[in-house]
Amino acid sequence: MAGKNKDVKVAPEAPGEETTKERILNVAIDLFAEKGFDAVSLREIAEAVGIRKATLYYYFTTKDEILEKILEYVMERWNQSKVGKWSDSDDIEAQILSMGLDGFMTMAIGVSSSWLEDPRMEKIMRIAFIELYHNEPIRNFMLAFFGDGPRFFESSFAVMMKHGLIRSADPKVLTMEYMSFYMMALVDYFLLRYGSTSNSFVQEYGARIEEHTEFFKNAIRP
Repeated sequence: MAGKNKDVKVAPEAPGEETTKERILNVAIDLFAEKGFDAVSLREIAEAVGIRKATLYYYFTTKDEILEKILEYVMERWNQSKVGKWSDSDDIEAQILSMGLDGFMTMAIGVSSSWLEDPRMEKIMRIAFIELYHNEPIRNFMLAFFGDGPRFFESSFAVMMKHGLIRSADPKVLTMEYMSFYMMALVDYFLLRYGSTSNSFVQEYGARIEEHTEFFKNAIRP
């Protein structure tokens, strides 16, 4: 947690306005996405926000604390994206059966699209991709986050096979086949062509994601 600098007095902020802490996070996300995490200093963040460095220390004492808060935001948005679409209850099998194959795949698209529609998330994904190879906190976060996805789909496909909703196959192979499209799309958008299009990821890949999903569903139906 950030340690507050008691020598700095911070005036109360008006309700409904973007707080200083939110401005710091937004500016940090912009700068990290543009220049990379290592190339940005706390002083540069403070100047871009329009505050003194001492005031920034009231909220965050290190860049790592800012990064930690950014990664927490990723998970908060992910959980918000699932609201009304999926529940993390123990009765996963019942949820899948109530949805069926079509409903389940629609849910999966809805969660990921809702998550990536957040403008902040696009920049955070860019940060993750350019820092992945040498920033250990980001690497560990991405390993955990993207590791959960394959496990979720493997177990879900196994449930569908058990109840005859899809043809029998290796759930791990099905998961790799389904998710490989997304990995190609993410690399293409956030590494190869980032900044070269005015479209968001969802705008750029929305139609192709739907085509991919329809093709995949037809391929695995019994």
